Amino acid sequence: MRKAFVALGIIIVFAGVIAVSASTMRTEKSERFTVATAPLNSWEVSGRFDEGDILSVEFNPPDLNELLVPEPTLKLLVEVTDSQGGKTVFELEFKQGSSGNTVLYNVTVVSKEDGLTVSDPPTEVGGVVSYTDDYLANITTRKMARYIVRREEEYWSPRNLALVKEMVYKEYPYLLVLLIGVVLVVVGVSLLFLGLRRSKQKLWSLKKKR
Repeated sequence: MRKAFVALGIIIVFAGVIAVSASTMRTEKSERFTVATAPLNSWEVSGRFDEGDILSVEFNPPDLNELLVPEPTLKLLVEVTDSQGGKTVFELEFKQGSSGNTVLYNVTVVSKEDGLTVSDPPTEVGGVVSYTDDYLANITTRKMARYIVRREEEYWSPRNLALVKEMVYKEYPYLLVLLIGVVLVVVGVSLLFLGLRRSKQKLWSLKKKR
């Protein structure tokens, strides 16, 4: 019986350790919030960010089916600056997709002077904010595309230009397993102690008989 207690205790302790390890597994969840939106037909927008925030510049992509552009693709420069002189310049290259819609084909960092920590290669206009400050996003390449059909405005201008903050949360979905793991470890150790104790008691009784 004592061997059964010891074996069962080892198995339960092992299962408890696995459960405790599993409880520390974490997942990341992100949410995006609009910090500031530019007025209609505006080329720039500003908003305040805190150190460590993930900043993104967003706007509706131009419809190349409606525009006359000097090249097969439309290239726009976007500057992201802060009040301390940091500036990051991105080049966005738009082109027509296979279905005829406009897609963002490429994002390139043209120059960088502090202010943002940008991924390499960049996947969007933005990055991690270096310090708490007001940040300004400015599309500097204007009058790059003229509308084919005359309308109120002659040249394309951005729609829904906005600064967006992405918040990343760390979650521990298996935290409840921690309690189960602790209970298993306690039970397993108790069985081990009981089995070893009985073994010692039997050994002691044999010595006394001798």
